[in-house]
This record gives sequence, C-alpha cells and structure tokens, in this order.
Amino acid sequence: MLRGFIVGLLLMLGSACSSPTSITPPNIVLIIGDDHGYPYFGFTGSAHVHTPYMDRLAHGGALFTHGHTTDNHCRPALQTLSTGLYPIQYAAQLEAFKARAQSGDPEYSQLAPEEQAQWDFLYEANAMREFETLPGLLSRVGYASFQAGKWWEQSFANGGFTEGMSKGWDPDEVGQPGFFGKLMGGDGVELVRETSQPVFDFIDRNLDTPFFLWYGPSLPHVPLNPPEAYYARYRDTNLSESAKEYYGNCTWFDAGVGDLLNHLEMRGLLSNTLIVYVNDNGWEQPPFEEYKDVPILYNNGGPNGKLSLHDQAFRTPIIFNWPGTINDAVFDDLLVSSADLVPTLLDYAGIKIPEFLPGASLRPVIEGRGSIQRDALIGRVTQMRSETDPMGKRQTGYYVRTLQWHFTSTEGEVQLFNVEENPFEDVSADHPELISGFLEQIEAWREEFNSPVLDPSLQ
Repeated sequence: MLRGFIVGLLLMLGSACSSPTSITPPNIVLIIGDDHGYPYFGFTGSAHVHTPYMDRLAHGGALFTHGHTTDNHCRPALQTLSTGLYPIQYAAQLEAFKARAQSGDPEYSQLAPEEQAQWDFLYEANAMREFETLPGLLSRVGYASFQAGKWWEQSFANGGFTEGMSKGWDPDEVGQPGFFGKLMGGDGVELVRETSQPVFDFIDRNLDTPFFLWYGPSLPHVPLNPPEAYYARYRDTNLSESAKEYYGNCTWFDAGVGDLLNHLEMRGLLSNTLIVYVNDNGWEQPPFEEYKDVPILYNNGGPNGKLSLHDQAFRTPIIFNWPGTINDAVFDDLLVSSADLVPTLLDYAGIKIPEFLPGASLRPVIEGRGSIQRDALIGRVTQMRSETDPMGKRQTGYYVRTLQWHFTSTEGEVQLFNVEENPFEDVSADHPELISGFLEQIEAWREEFNSPVLDPSLQ
C-alpha cells in the first residue's frame, strides 16, 4: 500500500513545476490500451470501473479528453503509433514498397495466383522494416527500445526495436493451429496476462541508458476472463455479466499499469520518465447491457464500438505524465490524434520531426507556450462490422470529427451525430446543409494523403 501511495504522490508532483527543456533525454513509456473504451476509466467519469493507477496518471499529467485514434481496429491504429502515418498513408506507402519488391523479383510474375497471394502476405507481414519508425529514430540517438504486448508486424526487429517479446514466426506456420496468436504477437500477448518480467528485466538492464518501452497488453481485449482478484469487485453488483467481465479486464489492465509504475518508482526512474497513454481503438459496454449471448456484440464492444464508424470506435483519452516536468492540466477543447504522438515524443527526445508526418507535436500545448489550429479530424477505415464474422469485412468508410459533430460516409450512406447532445442519434436529415461541406473535406483530405510519403522515386 505504501509503495502504491508513493507512486501516486510522484505522479501528482507533475503539478508542482514545469520545464520546457531537459538536459537528459527522458525515458519514454508508451502505454496502449487494447480495446479500452473511452468511458471505462474512473477519470473519464465511470461510476463502475475501478482504475486507480490510470486515474493517477490522468490526474497527475496532461489529459486530452478529445483524443482520437486513427482507425476502428488495432493493426492500422498501431501502425500509426509506430510510424506516425495515417493508415491511408501507410497503405499507400506499403503498396509502393511492395510493387518495387515485386518488380525486383524475377520469379514473382511466374508464380501461380495462390503463390503470389502467399508472397504478398509474407511481404506485408514484414513490410514495416522498410518504414521510418519511432523506435528506429530513437535508436539513432542512443535509445534502447523494447516491444512488449500486441504486435502484428512479425518480429519486434521489423519495427526498429532493439529488443522485444514478439520474436516472429516461420512461413511454414501460416495456417497452422495457434497461428493467429502468433500473428497477433506471439509471446508478446502474454504481457500482464501471464508475466511482466521481460519488461522489468529490460528496465533493469537500462538504468543508465535512455529507453523507449512499447507497453501494449492485450487487455481489456477478449477473452474476457479476469482473474478472481479483479472479477470479485464486480461479481455481486447488478451489472450485466458482459459488463462484469469487461470491467474486470479493465481493472486487470490497470493493475498491470500499476506494477509497471511501481517498478519504475523502485528503480528511481519516475522523475526522468515520460509516460504516455492512448487506446488502439474504442469499445462499448454499458453497465447494464448484456452482450454475452450476442457474439458479434460481445467480441466487438456493442453496436457502437470496435469496427464501427461511431465516435466511440475512435475516441481515446491521451495522457502525458512526467513528474516534476509536466503540469497537471485538462485540455477539453482541442482535437488531438494518435498521429500526434510520434511527433510529440520525437520533440521531447530532441529529434527533428520528419516533415512528412501528418501529426503535430503537442509539446508546446502541454507546456503552455503554443497551441494547435485544427478544426476537424478526418480518417478512413477499410474494415467494418460483419453480421457473422467478429473480424469484420472489407468495406471502406470515412469520418469527420469536429468538437460538435461526428460525420460518417460509407458507400453513399451518410450519417451525422451531434456528439455534444447524443453521439448515437443520426440527425443528418435535420442538417442537410452540412453534408456537402463534410464530403468536400473528406475528398480534399483523401487527395492530400492517399499517396506514398517516403522515397520520392516511388511516387
């Protein structure tokens, strides 16, 4: 109990002072919630979900309440956190890299269609090694880096990490029993669910070296199977069973964050560690709605959660906590994107931000010496809800999010939601004058970002 109190006290010290510069680059810890819906933290107002460690991070740091991830499911959203690119940019760049590799392989054109499909799959699984990544850029200035948790990009090395839990898989394992777990990250998905020791060992090996830690437990992601210590808090309530299980997984995730913070505190590292939090995508599980017997809703977070185009599929709190350096503050009038994280972290590490990144550094905002001018967040998804498959179906949709409106467009069907009044009620019929403007914004954005950004010879 005393150790937890000390961690909370150190995290709250962020409100005591602020320094715009740091002589020594900070350690950077990026905590990623997996399917963690915005409403399901104590600090976002939940009266039911117990998240004391996340609450301390939020109350002791800079909290952006209108944060949004760049996609409605994990892999493209995580690619943004690795590269700083919008998913539409990453996909365009990937196709350019792949076309170059295909033309450079004299045997590719001779392959049968199914063999070409296998070649493409294997190439895409390893393609991130061709990109500039946050871990790779940090390594150039002396950072050690460690990947822990979910990781779709085959091996940690493909992301530019110096170490990691996801070691990759062999091509002959594709399609074999258990392969999907390896595709999600293999040993990495054991983080918190089975062990956090590899993370603690990495930290202990780098007490005198600046480090970057990618900390992405597969929680509160399904399976919704919280251990008794976390489920017990909800068992005897009047919550639905699916809510008890999901909230239990949220508390399990929070406990893992607590173990990490405790370890950093015991090693005397909190005062020189920038801790950042973001979700990969959203989720919906109201306290009294039962999804247990509806597999699509149980596995994807209600009708408005993951793989949907609703605001709740994208919204995330974004937290920056650095005790003694970042003041506690709540920014509730700014639209910020997970694409802003790579520029912000590079800024804090003293690294020049690549001009091709679409996001903006939030450091001037956090330090009270600047702002960002952004009227809307715009994005594209290529995977959406299926009535029968929890993994969804290939379908393209676009969205525009302002502080008041959330607009969606899918194959000619448009919807408009007033997020300040009811984020789930379509009011497009009441505001026909707004539709053309949002569609024009989407088209202008698509024309700007649907192209490669690296290596001009590929464009």
